[in-house]
Amino acid sequence: MTLTRTISIGAAHLTIEDVDAVARRSASAEVCADTRSRLDRSYAYVRAVAKTPMQIYGLTTGCGPLASQRIPPERREEFQRNLIRSHAATLGPPHPTAFVRAAMTVRAQVLAQGYSGVDPQVVPQLIAMLNHGLHPIVREVGSVGASGDLVELAQVALAVIGEGTVEYGGSVVAAAEALRAAGIAPLVPRYREGLALINGTAFHTGAAAVLMMRARRVCAAAQIAAAMSFEALRGNLEAYDPAFQAVRPHPGQRVAAAHLTRMVSGSRLVGGSETLASAQDAYTLRCIPQVIGTVIDALAAAASVIETEINSVTDNPLFLVDEERIVHGGNFHGQPVAMALDHLKIAMVELGVMSERRLARVLDANLNAGLPPFLIRDGAGLRSGFMGLQYCASSMAADNAVLAAPASVRSVPTNANNQDVVSMGMVAARQARQVLDNVERMAAIELLCAAQALDLRGVERAGTGTRAAHALIRRHAAALLDDRELRDDVEAMCRLIESDALVAAVDAAPPR
Repeated sequence: MTLTRTISIGAAHLTIEDVDAVARRSASAEVCADTRSRLDRSYAYVRAVAKTPMQIYGLTTGCGPLASQRIPPERREEFQRNLIRSHAATLGPPHPTAFVRAAMTVRAQVLAQGYSGVDPQVVPQLIAMLNHGLHPIVREVGSVGASGDLVELAQVALAVIGEGTVEYGGSVVAAAEALRAAGIAPLVPRYREGLALINGTAFHTGAAAVLMMRARRVCAAAQIAAAMSFEALRGNLEAYDPAFQAVRPHPGQRVAAAHLTRMVSGSRLVGGSETLASAQDAYTLRCIPQVIGTVIDALAAAASVIETEINSVTDNPLFLVDEERIVHGGNFHGQPVAMALDHLKIAMVELGVMSERRLARVLDANLNAGLPPFLIRDGAGLRSGFMGLQYCASSMAADNAVLAAPASVRSVPTNANNQDVVSMGMVAARQARQVLDNVERMAAIELLCAAQALDLRGVERAGTGTRAAHALIRRHAAALLDDRELRDDVEAMCRLIESDALVAAVDAAPPR
């Protein structure tokens, strides 16, 4: 992938888009110009207070229930290394590389703000690892989002100090070997670098940024699928009247209504604005703005929380150098982003509910206004068309209904009851990823079925936006003229959704 820009770590504000760009390798990272001076001042302050008798959590004392134990100066490096080693206990399959890169980016941004008192080399090292494509192997199971993502972040920190395994050059190798090949010296954790690297919400916040960008892509594609199904089922635009929409001014609702109206502009398949009181559309058509609009608003609310967290200092304690004092507290707790991830997850589940119900309608000859059963011509019982894909969509809808249960309210105390209320933020992130996998495939199935339905109706009668979408779909998936395996067609639609090409094609189509 060609790098299109460089993201400045330590800058005043990183966006969700910035984190996703580094995570998905379309951008490199660099240290902001004034970061080094902040890090130098903070590190000097930590070294000074470390020489005093002051009790400082995780620097001169142990951690958690062991905070009453004093760590002698000559054993601080050993303590920091052991802290990393003991917590690097992730289990199960590896997280996606994008999650790991996003977490490294967010943690670098946290430390670059100069409140953690770390060795100034830590931030440049994380950035060097990102730019060299050197990614710690971090497995899915471990974090409870209490003192943040201790277990996942410890797996990252393990690689930073030259231990554990990493992905580098397309292979899984020892971290020490990869660092040596990349010309990066492993970090020596002399003061509190171990705790600072693992203490905070960076892993599930980074994952949330990647998931949010993906949710936006899926939501945009789902709106296109909805517009195509709306036309295929001969929906009526009365419910989309701007005056009707204006009296319930939720922002997302108005956006969704305007977007669908623009996509079907010029269509000879949809009904006009005439009143159809005795033959109203089903809610899956009539209430698209109200439901998808709510999803849009929910994503916006969750994004605000995630972006605030990206630019927050989630460490403990904090070193307030200008005030010459140290504050202990709980900024590491993952509840804000955990709840935002649950909100994202529930919104996407509802997007899938609408998609599956429209799909069922367009395949049912009793409900699809004259289209053949399962959208296959001349079936005569010999061909089943899209019947099999409907089973898949129904299965994923049931899966999503289980995954929709919020993780952020399922606290299980840990750490000898020191962490007695935990957020389960990474559990929410893993569930959100599964939901997005399902909803993306459900939207892909609806796109295939809606394109087939428009073929049967006469695509030349469709609106400008939906015709553009149909043309792109047909370049990647042929019309279904006889039964065939359709998995590759679904995966092709998923790639279109991930690439944003479908949205670009629709946006480029002029309304009429």
